[in-house]
Amino acid sequence: MSVKRKPTKNLNPKLIRVGIGLIVFVLILFVFVSGPRGTWQLYRTDREKQKLVDEIRELEFKKAELDSERTRLLNDPEYIEKIAREKYNMKKEGEKVSKIEKETDN
Repeated sequence: MSVKRKPTKNLNPKLIRVGIGLIVFVLILFVFVSGPRGTWQLYRTDREKQKLVDEIRELEFKKAELDSERTRLLNDPEYIEKIAREKYNMKKEGEKVSKIEKETDN
């Protein structure tokens, strides 16, 4: 009695190499895109850096405005008087202040 064996199909070695190469390529691509220094992380870091640079510019502009305001408050008595009258409703001695209210349409 003889047992017949099915003929085995040999995988093409070239096909195996291509498959392994494709798997390695996909793994390397995944590491470069999603790793700690991957493309996605670099993109997010660059966006965050740009936001911080914009915030620094805004703060520098605001600082320049505040420095200008400080200089005026230290050196310009007329400006100090204007601020005192408008913002703090102050008046000079003997001066009467009248408050005018605007009509509101209800």
